[in-house]
Order: sequence, then C-alpha cells, then structure tokens
Amino acid sequence: MYQIITDRDLHLMTVQWRRPFAHAEVAGYAQDFMRRFLSAGFGSGYRLLLDIAPCGAQPQDALAELLKHMAQIPKASRIAVVVVIPVARQQIRRVMTQPYMRIFDDVPGARAWIVH
Repeated sequence: MYQIITDRDLHLMTVQWRRPFAHAEVAGYAQDFMRRFLSAGFGSGYRLLLDIAPCGAQPQDALAELLKHMAQIPKASRIAVVVVIPVARQQIRRVMTQPYMRIFDDVPGARAWIVH
C-alpha cells in the first residue's frame, strides 16, 4: 500500500503511496510514518519526497484524516510531490499550500530538486 524510506545523510524521507487510503488505514500509516521519522532522528527541516503518482486522488474522508495526523509532524524544509493525474494535482494544490512544496511529473525531477 505504501513504502517509506529514510536517508539520514540527506535528511530525506521518501514515501510512495501505491493506492488511495481507506479512512481506517490512515492512523496506522501515520503511526508508521512518525515511528520511522523519529527513529531516523529527523526533526524540523527534514525533506519529504512524496510519490503519489501510482494512486491518484485520496477519498475526502481519508484526506481529512491524513491532514489531521500529518499536522503533528515537524515542519519540512522542502516537500516534493510526484503526481500526474490532474484531479490529484488539484487536490494537492488545495491542501498542501506550503511555500516550500513543489509538484513534479516524475521522481528523478523531484529528487534532483529536493536534494539541492
């Protein structure tokens, strides 16, 4: 359903969502994300590469739950989101308004931006 990879040297979390979340799955994902975040020693200023290209837009109830849980994560310095489906891009632009967030068409482009 998802994959989380941490890179301590780059202070980077790379997350890929493979399909939309069901509302009931969000809490488990958020706990896993936070556990990996803390075990990597990350704090404010980390970088996040979120690849949601394989799954598209999230259901509204799951999205609301995701936003509630993710609000507890310390602030990133950069967020790169890979999203190709137009409705998912609109959803990301609506809910992720951070000035340090950028949308990309592919992982290589996102990774190049986030590590520089």
